[in-house]
Amino acid sequence: MTNGTPARSARTRTSCPNPHVRPPASARPSPEDTVPTTHQVLVNHEGQYALYPATRETPDGWTPAGFDGTEDACAAFVDAHWPDTRPLSLRGA
Repeated sequence: MTNGTPARSARTRTSCPNPHVRPPASARPSPEDTVPTTHQVLVNHEGQYALYPATRETPDGWTPAGFDGTEDACAAFVDAHWPDTRPLSLRGA
């Protein structure tokens, strides 16, 4: 099971010769790259799990599973609680 989030690469800030000019957005690190993100584990009506940033509003169709933490901790929770990755509708067939 993949955790649904792409691996993030480390970005370095490009030095700018003029301190009053901001480097282009593509050269600045995003907040998600520089600040550790707390994730939450979500589950849908088919019993499928997902990791989602805890600071964002829960998307429609998903319910918090009652666990949040680092991305690695959430992935370990999902691995422990979702051994059969088939949707519920297929598990009983």
